[in-house]
Amino acid sequence: MKKASSILSISNVVGIFVALAVILSGCKNATQKKEEADLSSRLPEGKEELIEELSGYPIPTSYEITELVYKAGAPYILNLSNDPGKAGDYITQRDKALNLGVYATDLCYASTHAYKHWTMQYLQASKILVDELGITTTFNINYAERIENNLDNRDSVIFIVSESFVDTWDHLVANKQDVLARLVVCGSWIEGIYTTTNIAKNSRDNTAFLEILAQQKRSLDRLVELMEPVKSLEDVSDVFKGLFDLQDIYQGVGDTLTEEQLELISKRIEILRQDIV
Repeated sequence: MKKASSILSISNVVGIFVALAVILSGCKNATQKKEEADLSSRLPEGKEELIEELSGYPIPTSYEITELVYKAGAPYILNLSNDPGKAGDYITQRDKALNLGVYATDLCYASTHAYKHWTMQYLQASKILVDELGITTTFNINYAERIENNLDNRDSVIFIVSESFVDTWDHLVANKQDVLARLVVCGSWIEGIYTTTNIAKNSRDNTAFLEILAQQKRSLDRLVELMEPVKSLEDVSDVFKGLFDLQDIYQGVGDTLTEEQLELISKRIEILRQDIV
């Protein structure tokens, strides 16, 4: 940078930079707020009726895949899950919604294996994003307390967390925030596939895990169908493209995955997941 002219004193220069910083910060905050307001309510032209068609949680919750993986004898691998300490780092509503889905699956994974400490860590991470997204329901008021009081009862924790999926979905749809609702579901499903593909790749005998992954073909078809009406939105398009490409790989999947299909799915889900977390 060129040396400041002698006409300007140091205090003048500092004052200018401070003013510029304030102006730019204000512009950024205004833009971000507008973007978030748009994402939470808008739909592509002619698609306003879609909200009314969304009744009930659209695909099986994360517990379906985490329970199958658990019953197949998979160990709990902590570093597969997203760092719960990052929950407060997500800024946009898009990132908050997607990572709420991610943490919900990580919570399922920890509680299915009855790891109390990590169940509470992912519960807290989820709660941060629930609060920041303004998902205030009667169910959420005592959600954390109910989990904490039932930590010794695996089945009760599973039931409570499963109910939270439905409650979150219903709240967002009822408040015409269906784009956010769809993103939460996407984040949850992607994290479940990411966890399972990594377990499959690192297991000596991965037969059961390849079959579990093959069973997710129907859920993926439903997820692509769910996202298709909003695929033109800027905050959705990349996620939709990733799911669509994944669906193309799944077309050739039968009752189980081949090792080649596992590798292709693993690479695609890694890219999708990395973009989210």
